[in-house]
Amino acid sequence: MPDSPVKNALPAPPAHASSLACSKLHPGGMFESIRLNGKTIAPALFLAPMAGITNSAFRRLLADFGGYGALTTEMLSASAFLHENPAQSAFSKHRDCEGLVIYQLRISGEEDLEAAFAKLEKQNPMAVDLNLGCPAPEIQKQASGAALFRDFERLRRVLKRIRACYRGTLTVKCRLGDDPERWREPFLERLKLFEDCDVHAVTVHPRFSKEKLKRRARWREFPWIAARTKLPIIGNGDVCSLRDLQDNQAYFDPLAGLMLGRIVAQKPWIFREFSGHPPLDIQHAEVWHRLYRYTLEDLPPERALGRMKEFTAYFSKNFFFGHELYKGSLKARNVFEIREAAMRFLESGPKLAGVRPI
Repeated sequence: MPDSPVKNALPAPPAHASSLACSKLHPGGMFESIRLNGKTIAPALFLAPMAGITNSAFRRLLADFGGYGALTTEMLSASAFLHENPAQSAFSKHRDCEGLVIYQLRISGEEDLEAAFAKLEKQNPMAVDLNLGCPAPEIQKQASGAALFRDFERLRRVLKRIRACYRGTLTVKCRLGDDPERWREPFLERLKLFEDCDVHAVTVHPRFSKEKLKRRARWREFPWIAARTKLPIIGNGDVCSLRDLQDNQAYFDPLAGLMLGRIVAQKPWIFREFSGHPPLDIQHAEVWHRLYRYTLEDLPPERALGRMKEFTAYFSKNFFFGHELYKGSLKARNVFEIREAAMRFLESGPKLAGVRPI
């Protein structure tokens, strides 16, 4: 498949892009580093797991830019992982250029956890993260995500089983719970369980399980949570710019790290801004096309098409008339058509939009 004649504006990927030196994120010096289970991650900036986005091709693109501390896979089914070839799977493939990678698992407790973790350890993960926050109905029907967080006794059994077979770095990602009126006591009970089971960090997305992404994340809850556990708390949810941190510093100061999600899909270079790297002259057509090529290297065309449509939905938000880019991608019936539609829009000099909630 011939390449599109777009200008190559990205830097050559370093051997370990995430280990580049970084300056302070803002005058408060937040998120310069975090230490988990004897390992230092610098900066303390993490990629959030995103279904359909944080596959091996997307992580490879982020490695070209650097600025992060660790990347995270898509949420992986523990059972499905046992049947994958990690050297070939776009879900679990790990290239050296990515640096530190966290593998996130979806678990119900019915899986062969011992076999799954034995296989995972061969991937040399920076950490394994347990998904306790996904509110999607299809995930909860499988007794995973928010459903596992809700079931305290089953959660305890799962954590005990994990710790009986895996002594590496273990983190969890969760929401606040189900009940906006009475969430604090159950949340504290789970924080204590995490401490007892030697969890090394907790990522909190401060929404409730029924809210999905309909309202702003409750950043104001971060200080309360961080004050009630000895575990490092990593914040996640709706942070789009350094201005968000500067304008809400009291909420973010108690956090040990920051996890960025949808804004990274929109701006794959965004970690550079948060870690103090010099800005780049971004050639948006080149960025889109580079991910297109990477995705086709990892997936057959029929699967790559869906991934590029999902990415383009976020990437289109960079432009005032980005809906035209998004509509063009939706109409594409194959990878040739989506490339043609994207290049037609991106090479026309579209006007950039400012940062806005996504």
